Amino acid sequence: MASSVKSKPGTLRAEQALQTRQRIIAAAQSLFLSSGYKGTTLQAIAAEAGVAVETVYSRFRNKTNLLAAILEQGIVPSDDGRGIFDSPEVERIRTTPDQRSQLRLLAAFSRGILQRTHAAHLILRSAAEADGHAAELRKRDTERRIAGQRSYIDLLLANGPLRSGLGREEAAATYSALASPETYAFLVDGERWPPEQFEEWLADSLIRLLL
Repeated sequence: MASSVKSKPGTLRAEQALQTRQRIIAAAQSLFLSSGYKGTTLQAIAAEAGVAVETVYSRFRNKTNLLAAILEQGIVPSDDGRGIFDSPEVERIRTTPDQRSQLRLLAAFSRGILQRTHAAHLILRSAAEADGHAAELRKRDTERRIAGQRSYIDLLLANGPLRSGLGREEAAATYSALASPETYAFLVDGERWPPEQFEEWLADSLIRLLL
């Protein structure tokens, strides 16, 4: 008779803690979008997630940390502790020798992040107008994104020069302008582009402007 496999108590507790965390984050995102960042309380988030408010407070302390968690989950969707530059997608980009192919892979990579963080950036943009802590979070997020995109340019430079007369910093600024949350929102929400169309436009624009 085959014996059933049971999770170890420590593993089970860790899984339950992760599930609770995910429920709280999902509840916060839903309420931030429907009720606004300012109008949402930790009590409301706890009720939506089906947990005690003390649980929300002990894990996140405040709404800004919750918003940061929503954003981080979209940037690095895995729970294995790897950073964005440790992902298989970036490794593929790094080891691709052709710059045009690199830019198409980078466009797909950037589109994925922008698509996953779209709701978080909508919340963050609104929250930053009314909350100083949220404004500081938005500033840090922008600085992190630009630093990452500067590193994308370094991946290209490892395979050859950019367009004649184009320097690293100008290339990074061009990438940041094209692949920003604001540009994504304008084209996908405002112009009703499918995300796939945004990705194709981004790739074509990067190739024309950088190479």
